[in-house]
Amino acid sequence: MTPKQESNYVKMLSTLRKIGNKYHSPSKLRKEAKMYGLSYNEILEIAYENIQEEAKFCLKGIRSL
Repeated sequence: MTPKQESNYVKMLSTLRKIGNKYHSPSKLRKEAKMYGLSYNEILEIAYENIQEEAKFCLKGIRSL
């Protein structure tokens, strides 16, 4: 593994861990929606968009094989 590949691997692994630990489960989002004054669908949509942005940011500059 080249240093660049290793760097990309660490970056992707870090992002996956962040997504796995940072974002709440759907049931927790349902409970928290009321706390933020949003509907469950709205908060679920926001979380989904945030996960997509995390992935896009992680993959920026990484070429596929």
